[in-house]
Amino acid sequence: MPLSLREAVRHDHARADRAAGRADHRRYDDSNKELSRCEDGADELRSCGKAPALEGIDSWFNTPGDRPVDLKSLRGKVTLVDFWTYSCINCQRAVPHLRDWERAYKDAGLRIIGVHSPEFAFEKKRSNVVSGAEKLGVTWPVALDNDLTTWDNYRNRFWPAKYLIDAEGTVRYFKFGEGQYDRTEKMIRELLRQADPTVVLPEPTDRAMDDLAADRTPETYLSNLRIRGYTGTPLVDDKPTVYRFPKGTLPLNKLSLDGTWTAGYENFTAGRDARLAITYRAKNANLVLAGTGKVTVLVNGEATKTITVTGSPTLYRLTDDRDARTARLELRVDEGLQAYVFTFG
Repeated sequence: MPLSLREAVRHDHARADRAAGRADHRRYDDSNKELSRCEDGADELRSCGKAPALEGIDSWFNTPGDRPVDLKSLRGKVTLVDFWTYSCINCQRAVPHLRDWERAYKDAGLRIIGVHSPEFAFEKKRSNVVSGAEKLGVTWPVALDNDLTTWDNYRNRFWPAKYLIDAEGTVRYFKFGEGQYDRTEKMIRELLRQADPTVVLPEPTDRAMDDLAADRTPETYLSNLRIRGYTGTPLVDDKPTVYRFPKGTLPLNKLSLDGTWTAGYENFTAGRDARLAITYRAKNANLVLAGTGKVTVLVNGEATKTITVTGSPTLYRLTDDRDARTARLELRVDEGLQAYVFTFG
């Protein structure tokens, strides 16, 4: 099963808008060096050192009185620490599995903690995260790791990432990205039995795996520093500019603009007669959008739907097919709307 994940490039996190001036001081010290004993998705439990602390948290929710959770208070329980961010499609696809596990194993001693580690500035806003979590059905405690302190404590680089901590407070397993949910559940069950040999566990949840296509179009950012595969009128930073689609066929995984756009560091803002085109291969295409207005979706030149966009940045489904296909996607975007990142499934 291929990974589907957002890999965090550390120099990106050092940039001001990504981390609000935070230095790139990734924490590789004696407090977490034993994490290197483990490997992603290992087929057996290992001892990977004491679980790093949940530090530098901006705030919590889904706890009594929004009070923080101390990992030491969870000794005797099995804890799953999930690094995620609400607008990440890979994280969203993982949430149903987490919901299943909490429902099946909470009474047996499993506790889930979501560490929300933002990629975009809008993901630092508490109200956005709370709203996103509610829409996804996230009911377990969530810590807002806005400065990525806990992210660094765990030497993490991926959205999503799951770390399993045993009843004694030791990291025993981690899984980066999507997939291998059956293996992660197997490790949860083993840790619960180790914590309480008399525990009676339900049958495994056996939720179907997502069928992730190895050849789908990669995540594509609408950012003048991170954009890949752009073709057409050269981009102009932070200034309303009239763009034109290139003549001829738009090649696979290439993106282009038409009409007026302002190409910014974190998003592209639509102006007059704004259009956006990309040729992609996937079962579905998604785009994080913000503002108030409408987006008309055309696939291979045929209008298929109109999306109403309102409020803070949220992931919108543009296409949804039964099987992966290659198609030209064109969006006609109302003036003032902001577009952040395409994801494909």
